[in-house]
Order: sequence, then C-alpha cells, then structure tokens
Amino acid sequence: MSELLFHILDYMTILPAAVMCVLPVLDHSKIKPRVLLPVMSAAIIVSAVLLGIIRELLAVNANAPLFVFLVPAATLYFMAFDVKKTKLWFIFISTMAVFSFGGLATHIVKAMTDPGSEFAIELLAKWLVSLLFLLGEIVFLKQLRWLLENDNINAVCRFIWAVPVIVTAANIYMIPQNYANVRVGRIFQLYIMVEALFAVFFIVILIMLYRTAKAITDKAESEQNARLLGIQAAQYENLKKYMDSTARLRHDFIYMAKTAQALAANGKTAELQKLLHDYGTDIDSNATPPKYCEHTALNAITAYYASEAKEAAITLTARLNVSQNIIISDYELCSVAGNILDNAVAAAREVKGRPAQIVFVADTKPNGDLYLAVSNPYNGIIKKTGKKFTSTKSGGHGIGLESVKAIVDKNNGYCNFHYDGKTFYSEIMLRQV
Repeated sequence: MSELLFHILDYMTILPAAVMCVLPVLDHSKIKPRVLLPVMSAAIIVSAVLLGIIRELLAVNANAPLFVFLVPAATLYFMAFDVKKTKLWFIFISTMAVFSFGGLATHIVKAMTDPGSEFAIELLAKWLVSLLFLLGEIVFLKQLRWLLENDNINAVCRFIWAVPVIVTAANIYMIPQNYANVRVGRIFQLYIMVEALFAVFFIVILIMLYRTAKAITDKAESEQNARLLGIQAAQYENLKKYMDSTARLRHDFIYMAKTAQALAANGKTAELQKLLHDYGTDIDSNATPPKYCEHTALNAITAYYASEAKEAAITLTARLNVSQNIIISDYELCSVAGNILDNAVAAAREVKGRPAQIVFVADTKPNGDLYLAVSNPYNGIIKKTGKKFTSTKSGGHGIGLESVKAIVDKNNGYCNFHYDGKTFYSEIMLRQV
C-alpha cells in the first residue's frame, strides 16, 4: 500500500503541470474557468490513481503509463482553448520539459542516498522542483501572457518547440541505469553540473524568446510612429504651401484688378473673360486644405486617409469634434485613428459592384471621454482566431486592431468591433481621466 500511495502521489505532480499549461491561456478557454479548473483537477486526481494502480500491478517503468496518458491529455488541451495550435504545442511541450527536471530530481536523490530507502525524500524533491517552476511561471505570468498574445512569435513557435523536446529527451536519457556508477569519482558532480546547465539553457531560451518578441514589437511601434509623424509632416507641408500660395495670390490680386479694369475700359471682353478664368483656375488649384477638427494631428491623419480614399474612388465622410486640448497623446490618438482608417480604406478597396463609403465620427463628451467610430464596407471575408481578428491584408482588419486594443486598455476605455456581412464597425472610447 505504501508503494501504491507513492506511485499515486508521484503521478499527482501532473496537477501543477496542468496548471502551468492552463494559466497562460486561461482567458481563451472555451469552458468557463470556474467549471474548467475543478473538472480538470478531479480528472487528474482520478487519472493519477489509475496510473498508480497500473504501475503497481504491471510493474512497468513510471514513464510508460504517463506517456500513454499524455496523448488524450494533449488532445483535450488543444480542443479547450482558442489559441493557435503552434503556441499551445509550445506551452505543452515546454511544461513537459520543465517537469522532466522534477522527475530527474527523484533519481538524483536516489543516487545520493540508498536506492532502497524510503520514498518520501524522493517524492518531496520532485514536488519541490515542480512547485518551484510553477511559482516561477506565476511570478512572470504577465510577461508570458504578453508573449503568447503577441503575433510576432507565430513563426518562431513553429520551430522553437524543438528546444523543450531536446531538453525532455536529454533528461530522460540522463536517468541512471545503475546508481552505483553515478557515485564513482567525480561523476556525480558532473551529473549535477550538466543538469543545472540544461535548466539554465532552457530558461535562457525562454528569456531570449521574450526579448526577441519585445524587440520586434518595439520596432513595429517605432515604424508606425515614424509613419504617423510622416503623415503629419506631409500635411503641415501642404498647409505651408497653401499659406505661401495665398500670400502670392493676395499680392497678385492688385495687378490682376488693374489689368481687368483696363480691359473693361477698352471693351476687350474676351481678354477680360480669359483673365478671370485663368485667375479662378489658379485659385482652385490652391484650394484650402480640409479642416476636420481643431486637433492638428487628428486632422492631419484624417486628411491623409481622405486623400487615400479619394484616389481609390472611395467616399470618406468625417465628422469630428475634437479640440487640441485633450489629455490623450497625439501618438496614441493617431495610432488608434490611423489603424482603423487604414483597415477601413484597405477593406473598402476590395468591395466590388457597389459604391464604397467610409464614415468616420469622433466626439469629445462633456465628461472628457473621447468616442471614435468608423463604418466601412468590406468584401464579406473576416478572419479570426478565437476572439482575435487576424490580418487579411489586402482586406484589412488585422493585427492593427490588437494595437488599438492595447491603447484602449491603457486608457481604461473599451472597444467593440463587429460586422453584419456588408459593413464593418469599429467603436472606441478613450477616457481622459
């Protein structure tokens, strides 16, 4: 009975492993967490009892029934969460790698002590290592969730899973066949050092993955910021040209008026008409840049996408009531507006057979909240992974919306993206308090 209890408690370390798999993706569960967690815990306890009985009755290696259990466990895991399978596989196989260190800890204890001694110390070592890794995940859970939410690591996850596979295989290979051999000379010290290096190697790989994704994201944000600044600079340049041209027109008006007076006095009607026509054309070519609102940065980015829409024969109607004196930074406001307008124009370009019209509305409420809404036609194709929109470029509505959500969360606001088969709606509220 004591051996059976040991085997059951040994397999019970599946529970903290399952928690490590679930915590990073809990927000994407298809099952409510208050239902998922108790059911998962009960299923693992029952499984641990069955695995312990099988191991005791058949006298098989501890890993044999465990690997059989992992197949249905992995299948259910992939079915329970709305996350890309490459990411779920990386989490699952990484958790196996982490808990292989706990399994090896039991053999290290056996090598240090009498292999026929009580099981309690071995079991305690395995649980301590397992719980230590679980604690580490809890401490860095925010960074891990950010990493999994970030689409920049999709390509990396397709091949980096090989690292935890190698670590797991190496730990299994490191299980001693004869504990007496481990205690010969300096072999035990080398054994411990190699295992420590494996653990450090795996942790460094995870840190590098996070820092790489962070660097890629920061670079993308910098490029977006530079693009927004470029749009504003172009609009300011257009405004400067307009001011210069109107100053010239005011200067030339005196001479034009005198010429027109002379032509009229001499009865040269045709020449007078041509003079007035040419002057009117000159004025039209230097038309006033559009002014949608008092906020210069938002006005600039709206003018830019209005110009983009016009070139694509798309009507963009903007009704903006946003003053210059708002708390939200120019970058955040223009990032939100730029992303949804960019998606709207891209999606409207794909619409065939009917007029395309985009409506952009922004309004500052008396309490300081800023509301933005965009409606645009689209070709009926929407790509989503779970609750997230994925990039369709050229159809729009892709990764930019995740950037919008991040800014909205930072400003304690909310956003809602929905569609009805013909029109895509983006509704955003940003708080200024």
